[in-house]
Amino acid sequence: MQMRVWELQKIKQAKKQFFTRCGYEDDGSRRRELALLRGAFCNAFRSIAGLTELGNILERDHSTIVHSFKQHESRLFYADYRRFYKIACEIRKEIDLEIVKEVDVKSYENEITRLNDLITELSKYKELYLTLKKTFDEF
Repeated sequence: MQMRVWELQKIKQAKKQFFTRCGYEDDGSRRRELALLRGAFCNAFRSIAGLTELGNILERDHSTIVHSFKQHESRLFYADYRRFYKIACEIRKEIDLEIVKEVDVKSYENEITRLNDLITELSKYKELYLTLKKTFDEF
């Protein structure tokens, strides 16, 4: 399932909040701390976002995200990684509820709008059909 734009924005905001809460700024470097932070964030948000989305949010290739998933178990032995992962999970829980609430309301509103447009279009075709039928019945 492809994520909606506003869902991606929420996760990008969560990333900024995560780095700030951990006391770092993501400058895109390969420093150990930043790699651990990105890995912890990936694993905390893997249930919400896919490889491509996480890659875009973290400005990394999807293969880097896959590598983070594979390294998760072994990195849990490091205290700093465990701390980062715990913070990322807390942030995910904070935004997870908001996403679920907004998805329900927004997706239903969009579906209602789409169905109303379809009804309007079908009504036009019905009127056209009845007009043509009346014309041909007169012959």
